[in-house]
Amino acid sequence: MRSACTHVGGRSPSYCLTDQISLYQLTLKEFYFWLFGKKLFTFRVCPSTKFYFNGYNNQYDNAPIFTIDDGSQPPVVLAAKERNIIAATFTNFLLKNIGGSETFQDKQAFFNHEIRQLHLRRAHDKLQIKVNRYKLLQSSYKATKHFDISDWCRNFEILFTGEEGLDWGGLRREWFELLCTELFDPNCSGLFRRFAEDDSQGLVHPNSKRPPTLKLKYYEFAGKIVGKCLYESALGGSYKQLVKAKFSRSFLAQLIGLRVHYKYFETDDPELYKTKIRYIEENDVSDMELTFSEEEYSESGQLLRVIDLVPNGSKISVTNKNKLWYLDLLAEHRLSTCIKDELENFLHGLNELIPDNLLSIFDENELELLMCGTGNYSITDFKLHHSICGTSPAFGKVLDWFWTIVASFTEEHMARLLQFTTGCSQLPPGGFSELNPKFQITAAPTYNTLPTAHTCFNQLCLPDYDSIEKFHKALMIAINEGSQGFGMV
Repeated sequence: MRSACTHVGGRSPSYCLTDQISLYQLTLKEFYFWLFGKKLFTFRVCPSTKFYFNGYNNQYDNAPIFTIDDGSQPPVVLAAKERNIIAATFTNFLLKNIGGSETFQDKQAFFNHEIRQLHLRRAHDKLQIKVNRYKLLQSSYKATKHFDISDWCRNFEILFTGEEGLDWGGLRREWFELLCTELFDPNCSGLFRRFAEDDSQGLVHPNSKRPPTLKLKYYEFAGKIVGKCLYESALGGSYKQLVKAKFSRSFLAQLIGLRVHYKYFETDDPELYKTKIRYIEENDVSDMELTFSEEEYSESGQLLRVIDLVPNGSKISVTNKNKLWYLDLLAEHRLSTCIKDELENFLHGLNELIPDNLLSIFDENELELLMCGTGNYSITDFKLHHSICGTSPAFGKVLDWFWTIVASFTEEHMARLLQFTTGCSQLPPGGFSELNPKFQITAAPTYNTLPTAHTCFNQLCLPDYDSIEKFHKALMIAINEGSQGFGMV
């Protein structure tokens, strides 16, 4: 454990505050005359916790200033002469927590090893489960509802009622795939939904307005199924059990303890982002008569109630100064608060097999790759089904380089490119031809900068570059760290 004396902005110098760093958490404590300690903040030692260096503060003997933001609570600004030591110690513990490397492949290998070690003493012998193909969700839940952790670690052998097939692995894979469809496809059980009902490609999110027959226990069951898939894949060998689902970014973020913000609307609810969120972000809101409240309507368009986003929010006007706070509160309400019970039950089931400290070594994009895999991508299909916006000779040169670089991509690189541009690593069943909007490659009016993307339009914007080497490096940085940084910034 490492300790260092620090100061929090706005507090009296008569107080001493210490940073204590252990393997799993960084704790900020306040001491008065070194006698009585009070815990102020605790941050997770995981990749989502960022250090930002902010210069120096004359109030505390010109001590270096830095901000800690773990993605789940408000950032904290600190002053400490030992800033560099604290940051270096944190990074050292962080690397130990994720297996010593920041690459997804190495973190995945570390995750799999830790899961095997965690359940090492639990047998993986066969356990027969009898289910009804025509009542798959209900019969599967009933067959497993009394299972303990040891049972969930056993090798399921599936028997479909009224069928004579023997399970040598094929029936188990079929059961997982059919059950994931039943759990996560909005057209099936209704446990999950898309924000736009007419968007067949939209990402899925827990449905707080599900049918009353679907109790919260089904979310716990869904979490156990995802945990079982991760456990089976961690055992090694050729067998990998992937989760057939396209989860919303904000849901994945909350699974690893991150707070939601309005930027998640761009991937999760593109229509709302295009029609409301981006307009508020980019324009003067003085005449919009917005308040810190949300109106809830019935399907017939009748106003049901007004929900305050803050106490007395319906009486507080949204201004140009506080509009981003309003958008974050709106995101918190729509993407998080509304599904609080569903999320808690899902996590309860998932964490029975997979501890949250192991999930938190990934960001939300990596978590999707871990759970859902990368899929199969065809460069030929990609070249046949995309659109171009830009006609200059310089852009033509960059476009030629782009196809050269993409031709060398691994499946993980392609998944990252899709996540960066469309918000999801997986393509529709028909491949690039079924992407809506079509994958668009656009010329950006910049030079030697990082590529950018607009996920609500499936649009990748490419600047001009001096060389293919510089372009390759910039593209890899963008797709790997475009939405999440690592360690210290």
